[in-house]
Amino acid sequence: ESSQWNYQNKFYLLEAEDQYSNNDIENAKSSYTKAILSAREHKFINEEALACELAGYFYLSIDDKSTAVDYFTQAHEKYHEWGAFSKTSKLYEFVQSEFRFMHRESTQNSLQINAQNDL
Repeated sequence: ESSQWNYQNKFYLLEAEDQYSNNDIENAKSSYTKAILSAREHKFINEEALACELAGYFYLSIDDKSTAVDYFTQAHEKYHEWGAFSKTSKLYEFVQSEFRFMHRESTQNSLQINAQNDL
């Protein structure tokens, strides 16, 4: 119990993935949010990035593209902050190809700025 902070976000993320795989959509949404908030609270930047990325794929799969873009943007920012520049480039390419028909100027600008900083 004294190290609960160390694994809490991982537990929530596994819980979210399990709920998602069992089509428990509402509880999965809640667990992704808990995973992200726990990782953020305990300053696990890489794990916050991963949770945001997986939440993005989740929302994309349930056809909530607007929320998916928001989570992918957060993931991109956290991977960049963590120094995972190759990952930020790959995520940028994925978002650009997947959402090429969406006109979310602020999201695209944010991703472009971070992608340019990766070079």
